[in-house]
Amino acid sequence: MDDLLALFPTVEQFTATPRVIAITDLRAWRGQAWRLYPLVSPALRERAGRLNNPLERERRLLAYALHRMVVALALGRDADRVEVGRMASGMPMVAGLPNVATSLSHADDFLAIAVARDVGLVGVDIEAMDRVALLDGLAADVLHAQECAGDEALIDVWVRKEAVLKAIGSGLSIDMNTFLSRQGIAVNGLPAATGLSAWSLRVFAGRARLGFSAATPDGVLVRLDPGTVDVVSLRERVAWI
Repeated sequence: MDDLLALFPTVEQFTATPRVIAITDLRAWRGQAWRLYPLVSPALRERAGRLNNPLERERRLLAYALHRMVVALALGRDADRVEVGRMASGMPMVAGLPNVATSLSHADDFLAIAVARDVGLVGVDIEAMDRVALLDGLAADVLHAQECAGDEALIDVWVRKEAVLKAIGSGLSIDMNTFLSRQGIAVNGLPAATGLSAWSLRVFAGRARLGFSAATPDGVLVRLDPGTVDVVSLRERVAWI
């Protein structure tokens, strides 16, 4: 475990703030897979094993391992004392800690993880910009009648709404076009999301869009790479948009 901790420099902001969103490029972690895989529980290994694509299996295992490590860092605990599982709905949860909310998203090699302690729900979604074409023709499924596709990129609306749905644990069982999610404004039309707002950010030099949903943007955004971290205030980062 000490060898593994060398990959994650201790950063006070992880535990000094109740809300952490971490992002990383999974390609940077492939050489460390042998260290990380032991963090993946048998249940999540079995879940990843259902994927037919070997690259997707690798990505999923790395995502699960990093998720557990980020939760541990955010809680100031050893990773072997933290268990990240899944509810029946598939929503991530931290065993024995109902005051901790967490969310996970990956698109290709981009990974985003959110952890919140004692501050309510949190959701996160990340999408690669080269997936924008996949959204063509989906505006009617994404946008509420009071939202306009010309106001901003559809992908920004998508990641915000997906983050909201992940925060409440519904996934895509609720149609995106049934509620409003404007940048930094309380979600409207979705009772389960009362009190939540959502934001979309450009990350990885504009190669991806990050959406996160929470009551406020108070917390930190952490860019993780093996052996290094970059930390910025979420509120400050939102102000750059």
